[in-house]
This record gives sequence, C-alpha cells and structure tokens, in this order.
Amino acid sequence: MILDIILKYLGVYIIIALVFGVQILSTSIVKRIYKDDFKGAYLFQFWSLILALVAWYLKPEHISFFGAHSLWRLRNIVLILICIIPTAVILCVGRKYKPNQAFSIENFLSGASMEIPQRLLIQNLFTLLGVNVVIYRSMTLAIFLNALVWVQGIITQELIGGNKLSKKIIPEIIASFWFSIWVGIVYVETGNILIAMLTHALQRLITHGIRVKFGKPQMGESSF
Repeated sequence: MILDIILKYLGVYIIIALVFGVQILSTSIVKRIYKDDFKGAYLFQFWSLILALVAWYLKPEHISFFGAHSLWRLRNIVLILICIIPTAVILCVGRKYKPNQAFSIENFLSGASMEIPQRLLIQNLFTLLGVNVVIYRSMTLAIFLNALVWVQGIITQELIGGNKLSKKIIPEIIASFWFSIWVGIVYVETGNILIAMLTHALQRLITHGIRVKFGKPQMGESSF
C-alpha cells in the first residue's frame, strides 16, 4: 500500500511538472508570435483547468466544482479563519518588512486562481487515484499529499533558482503546509472551488495588511 501511494504521489508530481513545462512552452510560443513582453500570467492556471476538466469528464463523481451544500455554515467560516489567520502570521514572521507596493486586484486574482492547480486539479487527482483515506474527520490523505506537493514545489523552485536552502524558507514551508491542509478541508466541506479561491485571495489580502501594519520599513521589498 505504501509503495502504491508513493508511486501515485510521484505520478501526480510529474503531472504538475509537465503543466509547468507546458506553461513555459506556450509562453515562449506566444512571445514569438506577438513579439511582446508577454509573461504567461495565468497560463499555469489555464492548463491546470484544462486537465481538471478532462479529469471531471472522465470521473465526474470525484470532482466538485460548485457544490452548494452547507456553504456558509458557522463551522466552515471558522475553518476559513483557521486557514487564513495562522498562515498570514507565519508568513509575516518570515517576511519581516513592509511591502513597497499597494495590494492590487492582480494580487487578489493571482491568489484566487492558484486554487485551480492546487485544489481543483492536484487534490482531486489524488482523490481520483483512490489516495483518499480519511485520516481524521474531513482530513484525508489526498489533502495531506497535496500539501506535500506544494511544499516540495517551494523547495524545488529555490533549487532551480540557484538559491541555497536555508532556514529563511522555513516560514514559507510551514505556512504553505498549514494553508494547504486547511483550505483543502474547506474545499472538502463545501464542495465549492469558489470558496477555496476566496479563502486564498483573502489570505493574501490579510497577509499584506499585517505586513503594512507591523512590518519594518525597507526599500525594495515586494508585496505578497
């Protein structure tokens, strides 16, 4: 069973790596055609959505887009707060300085749209592959493995960027893992990807607000 889980985890990680590759390739193609400074914003989310739709077409019973059951139960609101507040605080511990840019709609949409690859695609892929054993109540193995995928992604990006791994990324890793677990539970509880997207966007907004209020001033610090 453990070997089966490991193989499925590696398979899913390869899929998300391929999506990154397709994003880079499609960005390059668009740049060559239009000869502009197109940076490929949202292409990663776009290709993730395409794959999620394919998975839904093949196994519609495993993927929920816009579930309407128990959307605004008090329990779900509490879960959203448990997801957002600790994540924002942990990130602000790692990012000690004030952002030098105002929070924009781009920050909001960027956070919201990342729920397409993170929950709609990867978490549901684990569920579709049968890696969905209940660990405790709404916490499933699919949620746990999905959180590991994105933690591994942070580490991989650091290495690809030529950066040495250091304790500086520990708050990022902890925040990513915490957020992924709890927003994954929110998605399972509501069955609605829009609620997960709203949660992610609010997390970015609140993180930015805390940094503005309590961060140390520093030139050149970018916004979250």
